[in-house]
Amino acid sequence: MITGSSKTEAMYRAVQMDSSSSLKEFSLDKRKYHKKYILSEKVEESENKASIVGRIVETLLLEPAEFDNRFYMSTCASAPTGLMLAFVEALYKHTALATDEFGEVGRSFEDLSKDAYVESGFKIKYDAVISKFVGSDAEIFYKEMREVRSKGLTVITTDDVTNAENIVTELRTNPITADIVNLVNSARYTVHNQFQMEGYSVDGHLFKSMMDKIVIDHEERTIQVYDLKCTWSVENFYEEYYLYRRAYIQAYLYYKAAEALTFEGELRGYKALYPRFIVCDSTNYYSPLIYMLTLGDIYDAYEGFEHKGRKYPGVKKLIEDLNWAIEYDKWNISKDNFESDGLVNLKS
Repeated sequence: MITGSSKTEAMYRAVQMDSSSSLKEFSLDKRKYHKKYILSEKVEESENKASIVGRIVETLLLEPAEFDNRFYMSTCASAPTGLMLAFVEALYKHTALATDEFGEVGRSFEDLSKDAYVESGFKIKYDAVISKFVGSDAEIFYKEMREVRSKGLTVITTDDVTNAENIVTELRTNPITADIVNLVNSARYTVHNQFQMEGYSVDGHLFKSMMDKIVIDHEERTIQVYDLKCTWSVENFYEEYYLYRRAYIQAYLYYKAAEALTFEGELRGYKALYPRFIVCDSTNYYSPLIYMLTLGDIYDAYEGFEHKGRKYPGVKKLIEDLNWAIEYDKWNISKDNFESDGLVNLKS
């Protein structure tokens, strides 16, 4: 029987099973998938401002008790921005890569900072960047990142929290989203936040999912999944996020997860509705919107589709290719290119 799980986020992530996130990573970067999920190597993840704000909003709105388990409040009032933020992130990445299991850094700061300088994209001279960095809040922020990221925490600032709190208030009061985000358990509705499922099957491949919000309507006998997204471009969500971040993979798997609940148990015979995205603005300027999927969207997500001349692989093909890569331990070439002996039509 497939049921919801009440594991902590850390426990859920420790479960060795594919998810929409891992399938998306396979579709974008097979090398990263291989290192992270097959070899179990640590892969440093970079986060942009919008994704960090989104995680804070999600936590404050859906799981406020988990705040201290996920975030570390910086002593800096605000985080570095622009190219300096890019430099700090790159410096942290190179430092982490050069750090051994005993916490010893095997490269000099000069070497690390020069790599970070090149990667960050600064146009001013290296010495000028270092003079701006040393003794500044950016250096403090970098040291805090080194201290807490290894513990699974994200360094945030009071400005980040204030912004996130304002976004949460907007979601709770805006007429577009208020009825959904404020919905609680009642005789008619069962509401689950961060609902976890493990072991549902798509084309014979087992998956797990942690869905932001599930609303079970016992009167209509329906299950509606909502996923919260915080972006820079609310009104261009389809191209800027749904396609660019391949969120259609997540949408399809969430639909199949909800559908799996209807096969047995107390929800047998209920109808899984197509998932919806609650999309808020990471700067809290634009009104939040709710993006609804159709049967056609679900079909495209499974079979694959094309938009403005670009092809997007469907879940069906991705699972097939992933299973092939695992079976034959081939990660440096796709199944199609291997089977064609590396001969590829230029415009295929």
